[in-house]
Amino acid sequence: MDNVEDCKNFSELQGYYRRKTEEIAATTALMAKYSDISSILDEDRTVLNEICTDLGKSQKLLIAVNTEKEKLAYTLACNKVTLARLDVLKERFQEQQENIPKHMPTPASRKEEEENQIEQIEQIDKPIYRPETKKSKLPCVRFEEETPAIKTIKTRQVASAGSKIPSKNKKQKLSRTTIVPLMNFLTTEEFKSLPKYMVGRTKYDLINSMIEELNTVTVSKYKIIDSPVNKLNSENMRRFNRMTAHPETKDTAGMVWFEVEDVKDFASVPTLAPAFLKMVPILRHCHRLRQVRAGKVERYIVLL
Repeated sequence: MDNVEDCKNFSELQGYYRRKTEEIAATTALMAKYSDISSILDEDRTVLNEICTDLGKSQKLLIAVNTEKEKLAYTLACNKVTLARLDVLKERFQEQQENIPKHMPTPASRKEEEENQIEQIEQIDKPIYRPETKKSKLPCVRFEEETPAIKTIKTRQVASAGSKIPSKNKKQKLSRTTIVPLMNFLTTEEFKSLPKYMVGRTKYDLINSMIEELNTVTVSKYKIIDSPVNKLNSENMRRFNRMTAHPETKDTAGMVWFEVEDVKDFASVPTLAPAFLKMVPILRHCHRLRQVRAGKVERYIVLL
């Protein structure tokens, strides 16, 4: 190899420097032979100049090799970090795949549930025909209404916020009292059955404290909605206008629901809303809430 740039591996580079070292040793011996620099032959001077040039090129090559080595080490470290993150994500995905909730709400199931609820209400309101006993002279039919089985129905009919309730007697004052269902506290069995990725660092007592706060929020909200408008103060009037600004949807009609703004207004702690949003998956998984979207607003229906 006549040039250092022609070396393809370290063995060739080692052989190249071995030959150059031998040349340097020969040149040193010549310099010792000639005490006067002016007496050095032109051939020896040319060899010395070539050696100096090769040494400069070798130094640049070594600097370039060290730079590439540092780049490769940094790339390797980044790849190790990325690989570790991918391993964590893989474990999380596997755990989520193994703990998929059995009761996932779908549009089809919601539609069937609404149809079944409407059929149950129609059957309750439908009169039963019963013939009269033989004591009556003329055949007639008596209409009797069957008492509704409240325990078998999981929904109730409530007029939407801001709407009027029809009354047979026009002079009768309009009054409405909403029966607000309270969410049941989480049992220890339900808490233990929750997937680990969903629970995280959330504790059992904290979830039940959140349920208690949400019950207070729902009762306070519908207390304002049921109150006459002329008896509301300025703050409650602002809340009433906010709660009745958006109309009811087909998903929330006849249901008791609340929004995040209600949590901010009625919660005992002003910073409760972020903690509530973190616990929504747990409450939805345990069938305490059902989440629906009304435009750009998320509404949370209280399940019985």
